[in-house]
Amino acid sequence: MTRHFLLSFFYIMFLISSCGTMQINTDQESPKNKVIVGYWEDQNGIISYFQKDGTFKTMSTDGSNTILATGFYQYKSYQNIEINLTSLIRNTSEIIECTLIKSNKLSCISSNKGQFYLERTHLTSQPIPPNKSQKDLISVPEDPTAPPISVIFYK
Repeated sequence: MTRHFLLSFFYIMFLISSCGTMQINTDQESPKNKVIVGYWEDQNGIISYFQKDGTFKTMSTDGSNTILATGFYQYKSYQNIEINLTSLIRNTSEIIECTLIKSNKLSCISSNKGQFYLERTHLTSQPIPPNKSQKDLISVPEDPTAPPISVIFYK
C-alpha cells in the first residue's frame, strides 16, 4: 500500500512539474537586430537610418533632411541583409542585397545602382556584443582606398 502510494505520489509530482511555465522571449531586440541599427552613409553622403523595428529611411544631407526613400530590412543570415526599398523621389521599389564585410561597412548590390557601400557614421557608435566589453573589441585598420567619412553640420 505504501509502495503504491509513493509511486502515485511521484507520478503526480512529475506531471505537475512538467506543467510548469515556460518563458517565451518576445523581445524583438536580438543581438543580430543590433548589427545594422543606426545611421549609415553612402559614397554620395546620403544617410540611411535603420531602426530596431526592421524599418529604415534614407535622408538627404543638404540641410532639408528630405526623406528620399523608406522601407524595411530583414536578415537572411547574421551577415546578409535584404533591404526592400521604396524611392519616394522616383516612385519605384527594389530589393537590395547587403553583406556586412566589416563591423562598420556594408557591401550592397542593387539592380538599379549596381554595387555600392554603406559605412556606419559618427552618429552611431559601434554596438558591443553583450558578452564583450569595449576593451575586448579588436580594432580593424582603416581601408586606405575607402573614401573619407563626411561630416554633417546642422544649423
